[in-house]
Amino acid sequence: GAIVMRAAGLLATAGLLLSGVNAHADVLICHTIVYDGTGGPPFAADVRIQGDRIAAIAPHLEPLPGETVRDQPGLALAPGFIDMHSHGNGGLLEDLDAATVSRQGVTTIVVGQDGESDFPLRDWFGKLNATPPAINVASMVGHATLRQQAMGKDLYRPSTVQELAQMKSLLKHELTAGAFGLSTGLEYEAAHFSTTEEVVELSKVAAATGGFYISHVRDEANRTFEAFDEVLRIGREARIPVQITHVKLGSTPVWHQAAARMPAYFEQARREHINLKADVYPYTFWHSTIRVIVPDRDYFNAEKVARAIADNGGAAAIRLGKYTPEPALAGQTLDQVAATWQVTPVEAYMRIVKATESEVGGDESMENVLVTSMSEDDLRWFIAHPDIMFSSDGELHGTHPRGAGAFPRVLGRYVREEKVLPLEAAIHKMSGLPASQLGLKDRGRIAAGYVADLVVFDPAVVIDQSTVENPEAPPLGIPDVMVAGEWVVRDGKVTGHRPGRVLRSPADRP
Repeated sequence: GAIVMRAAGLLATAGLLLSGVNAHADVLICHTIVYDGTGGPPFAADVRIQGDRIAAIAPHLEPLPGETVRDQPGLALAPGFIDMHSHGNGGLLEDLDAATVSRQGVTTIVVGQDGESDFPLRDWFGKLNATPPAINVASMVGHATLRQQAMGKDLYRPSTVQELAQMKSLLKHELTAGAFGLSTGLEYEAAHFSTTEEVVELSKVAAATGGFYISHVRDEANRTFEAFDEVLRIGREARIPVQITHVKLGSTPVWHQAAARMPAYFEQARREHINLKADVYPYTFWHSTIRVIVPDRDYFNAEKVARAIADNGGAAAIRLGKYTPEPALAGQTLDQVAATWQVTPVEAYMRIVKATESEVGGDESMENVLVTSMSEDDLRWFIAHPDIMFSSDGELHGTHPRGAGAFPRVLGRYVREEKVLPLEAAIHKMSGLPASQLGLKDRGRIAAGYVADLVVFDPAVVIDQSTVENPEAPPLGIPDVMVAGEWVVRDGKVTGHRPGRVLRSPADRP
């Protein structure tokens, strides 16, 4: 009798286990072409998702009771894209659906970029945990943020020994909250006057926790290559992986040099055992403050301003995205503004800088510009390089179309139409490669046991539709996006599900 009862008990337990499996056997995606994130060739498979994880991948899987079957003939499945440089933290708590991000297939954004991060991170992470967004969020620690905490508004100088010590202590604290490393915006006022030594010392602190260093370099224009030398020096001296963010050759004197000069940087890094990576967005125009075009900050030197305007493609290539003192001028190019004011473009530039002086060191910019100053051949070289990942550098509601279009633009324009790189390589650079840069062991691949951050897309259709005139237009050909086993986009529409998580840096990083 006891044996029978025990057998019955075991059967009941087995029944519970089976019904438990069924309860979590959420989704079976059938007849899909899998790009698994490794860069290997695609393959046909069915993929089972249970709870927040990928449970099985096989040529054919029989549906389980209670499982939702999604038949996807002709569509491809990729790991969720990881945006290695995003400004999606701005306003995320007010826009938890982050539609401009998720509709691109981006399931994780890396924020705290260009030297500016939310502070203290622990508090911001706490708010995100309390009201989760649709997407995952990882953060760097901003160098300028540390400088502002230690030096106040007195930033146009190197830090003192005491200030640097304070910054190191703050950085250590921010890293223990789960940040992935240090970011700098060395071209911007708040950090431009820091020494390389200051950055090296801080990078050593990040290296000690397995973090990496990502930099908007000191000059993205005529002295770009010197700025890249500085990145390698920081990697070498701090013994830290380094990443040149939104890599570009951003002025006419350095155009058409990527193919000739960039291989030497990757070769030198390999020789010196420096882990060098970069990320790029797929546009020849950038979006920032108008101040950055005069790298030495001598804004009222007419000769330097004239040269800066010329190096950036001329006054017709510099378009105001925003201008708080006269909002009606937004959308006009610098030559149009100059004509309206009846002054030269150089004088118009100086007037804009003067009128927006109070924005420096503040939270809110009063002006920004869209400047077409990169060449297509350099951009294509960066897009194709195996160690260069992708980013949007986008805001949730920015004036640059990259915020809604960067990833589908790579897949549609540069992969399908222009054949700059194979689809499986592009997917790897959007998923597996950034996951490895971040040390994430269970994301960035389609494999059993990995978190089910997934993108369903149509390789024959996918393309960006966002433009300068309509920067938030959704892309085509990305019908479904899943985060942690929940659809956040279905049939191109945001679902309102918010399964996103704060991703914290793993202690056991590679």
